[in-house]
Amino acid sequence: MEDPEWFRTPSMMKLFRIAVSLALIVCLPVCAQLLGAGQEGSVKSEYLKSKEDILKFEIAVNEVITSAFSLSPFAVVQKAKGAYLPGYGISLSFLINIHRAVITTPFGQARTGAVVTPETKHRRIEELKDKLIQVLHQNGTGFRQLRTGDSVTIIAFIEDRNFPGEPNANKTIVLSALKKDLDALRNGNDKEFRERVKIFEY
Repeated sequence: MEDPEWFRTPSMMKLFRIAVSLALIVCLPVCAQLLGAGQEGSVKSEYLKSKEDILKFEIAVNEVITSAFSLSPFAVVQKAKGAYLPGYGISLSFLINIHRAVITTPFGQARTGAVVTPETKHRRIEELKDKLIQVLHQNGTGFRQLRTGDSVTIIAFIEDRNFPGEPNANKTIVLSALKKDLDALRNGNDKEFRERVKIFEY
């Protein structure tokens, strides 16, 4: 059935185009909101799925740092906590006071009198790095939400608050492994894993 002649006049065609344009202007924001809500729901779903994997990794890291410093004048001030960062991967951090142990008393936190030598500090930090690489090696393949290009990163904040007049030796250690290297572990290829872990210290 053909359109009536009055509908095909230039003025009616122009009016029709204006009406369609207005309808699109009204509908587009609604469609954008619906699409945005779908993307937001997808991100929340990714967070929820990764939460269990992150918790398992936190437990593994906390076991390592607690056992490493339980019998020494070092203290874990803040246990490991992790987060999933879309487009980046998993990031986990903790804080250690390496200068003096912190003990909890009924009156708050206090320091012990034991002084840690620079050699002991260096040895303990190297041992910690080795153990964190082992944690990545043993637990890094358990993250189901990681995508190509994502990383698993452990950040260790080493606090060395010395007395006035003594040099400050605070340090941050960052260990990071790419998903492809963790996938290689899953396939049994762990020969060069340690060399592939990126370590930054500053």
